[in-house]
Amino acid sequence: MEKNKRKLLSVREDSRLLTQALRYGAAAFLGFAADYLTLLLLKETFGLYYLFAVPLAFIVGIAVNYLVGVLFVFRRGNWSMRMELSLFLGISLLALAVTELSMFLLTDLVRLDYRISRVLSGVVTYLFNFFSRRWILYRHHPKKEA
Repeated sequence: MEKNKRKLLSVREDSRLLTQALRYGAAAFLGFAADYLTLLLLKETFGLYYLFAVPLAFIVGIAVNYLVGVLFVFRRGNWSMRMELSLFLGISLLALAVTELSMFLLTDLVRLDYRISRVLSGVVTYLFNFFSRRWILYRHHPKKEA
């Protein structure tokens, strides 16, 4: 009986992971669209150097992603709102570092156009953000039975 219960919970968790991944994909797309459009605006309209424009655009994308993520994708985890926001910002700073490094490598070293580099780095950032946020930030621990 206990083995069947664990198997059922595992299947339920697997389907929840797929649902979350699909929903997070939509949230990430909206966040990335805001990021990418802001990057184009800063670079093309205002002439900002791409490595300075990327973090500013990233902030816009992260704000959109956070709002959509907490409203549509994940249930709040076991953290206080203050701790949750701190962890979210910490993960986001690491993701920004990954993005900046990817942008530099792809644009300056490989010589890809910055717009293509941003799309490619966005894939890496998406995976990093999804798994980091899911496993660290929005993880639910089963309640202990008394």
